[in-house]
Amino acid sequence: MPETTEQPVRRGRGRPPMRSRQEQMNLLLDAAAEAVGGGNFANVTMDAIARTAGISKKTVYLLVQSKEALLSQLVARDLSTLELLLESGIDCAQDLLSELRMYLTLWARLTLSPLALGLYLMAAQGRESAPGIARIWYQEGAERCLSLLRGWLGKAAGKGLLVQEDVEPAVELIDALLICQPLKLFTLGVQRCWSDEQIGQRVDVVLEMFGRCFIHPQHHS
Repeated sequence: MPETTEQPVRRGRGRPPMRSRQEQMNLLLDAAAEAVGGGNFANVTMDAIARTAGISKKTVYLLVQSKEALLSQLVARDLSTLELLLESGIDCAQDLLSELRMYLTLWARLTLSPLALGLYLMAAQGRESAPGIARIWYQEGAERCLSLLRGWLGKAAGKGLLVQEDVEPAVELIDALLICQPLKLFTLGVQRCWSDEQIGQRVDVVLEMFGRCFIHPQHHS
């Protein structure tokens, strides 16, 4: 029999493969993160985000109802990683400080990232015209991080690693040193970004102050 040669498969010129809803949502979130983190807030519109994501505006509104809802999902996506921490058991001060270091490092990296700082500026600039963005940044972002920390330190207090009455002062101290002070410098234009090394140095200071103020000497061993 004569040999047959395999013919190349011809592909039609039809529509490209359909993306799943989750794939489209991820593209949309990535585009929103790029727009907010870029600092050009004129580009933080549903039209501009849809163009960057390569998704029609009609499809965008099938995925998410509004820009505020999209930004809310963006914050939730970042915090999903943070929420995985602080879940392991702690039985001594060394465990507490080790877990706390990981949490504070990731918290600071997220809060001082271009995306989070961009959202912070949007919230500050639009506090009257777009109060929903301020609510997202504070209630769904900053306050959520504090709530996770507060709950975890409460569990540590339940094991006698610190005094229950010290939980709230400890949260306020950590927030002031790790988050509020850098945000003040950013707002004033003194510092625009933070390297991992700078964040690590700030975390070291916070942990030293936390250990001195709130962990009793007999628990350090």
